[in-house]
Amino acid sequence: MQCLPSLLDKLVLQSADKEIIVTIDSPDYGFPETIKQFAGVKFIVNNERVGKAKALNESVKQSSGKVLLFLDADIELLNDRYFLQKIVEKMRYTDVLDIKKKVANKDSFLSKMAYYEYLTFNVSSWLASEHLQKWLNFNGAAFAMKRTTFESMRGFRKVVAEDLDMATRAFLNDQSFAYTKDVEVSNVVHSNWSNWYRQRRRWAIGQALWLKDFYKDLFKKCTRNPQIFLPATVFLCPPLVSFFIAVILPSVWMQDALMMASWVLSTKLNTVLPIFFFSLTTADLLKSLLISMSSFGVTAALYYRFSRKLGFEMKIHELFVYYFFYSVLWGAIIILGNFEVFVLRRKSAPDWKT
Repeated sequence: MQCLPSLLDKLVLQSADKEIIVTIDSPDYGFPETIKQFAGVKFIVNNERVGKAKALNESVKQSSGKVLLFLDADIELLNDRYFLQKIVEKMRYTDVLDIKKKVANKDSFLSKMAYYEYLTFNVSSWLASEHLQKWLNFNGAAFAMKRTTFESMRGFRKVVAEDLDMATRAFLNDQSFAYTKDVEVSNVVHSNWSNWYRQRRRWAIGQALWLKDFYKDLFKKCTRNPQIFLPATVFLCPPLVSFFIAVILPSVWMQDALMMASWVLSTKLNTVLPIFFFSLTTADLLKSLLISMSSFGVTAALYYRFSRKLGFEMKIHELFVYYFFYSVLWGAIIILGNFEVFVLRRKSAPDWKT
């Protein structure tokens, strides 16, 4: 909410013809004072919380434009008077437009990690836009959609991950998708662990509920286009590569190499039995370490290439922490979310109204 005044200031000054509608779902005390500052902006204030999906659908009903642009309240815009005009131009050639997003507050450990996470989102969208012109996901903090597309799908559904749900339904309906790196916004992300965990747990449960709804249809679609879905999935969760290689690749070659080393050393030192025992007990560990470091090296090279293409910065030590700690932690939360949905039969996220 703290970004909203600045966001509205810049939207009001846009050169394009526009309607600006702000929906506040159960506002905090004092917000009416903020409302008075902006002439030409329509505010819809809900006295009771109705949920994000319903709030967004009501906002669309109050609008009349052919292009719908959805922006969260924690978005910051650059000083570009032609921001909306550029989006309208891009929407001439697509049904759904994902907008380039960066992290606005790169001043904490979590925000630095989220910066690389946003890079993965952008890379996945760029790959899909360039090679498939369709995609099953976009970051709902900032995206555009044609009104005809929105209405053909009857708006947002009352689900936890309403943006992921909307993107997937558009994908399954063969609506065209594009990503633009020429139009950019910044997103304020959580900087403390408590808020981060609550958000990520909600996202994980939302993703699991989404998977439960769409896994059959997505499997059919993905098997037809593995050339784009597999790379995009790898970017979204890089350690998956190391994990699957470590599981599939046998440890025999590592054991043979260590046994050979033990034999060579035994000709020089009288320690063949301890070395032989060491080789058998650590073969799997050394194999996993070698695969992980090799995979990280390949990932770093790819991230470096795409970061330059999409206008991101990359620091190798930050990427190392993101790869081996942050993405693994986020992956564990996703697994927990799937466990809650598929095993414990959870049907909604805690403290979240759909």
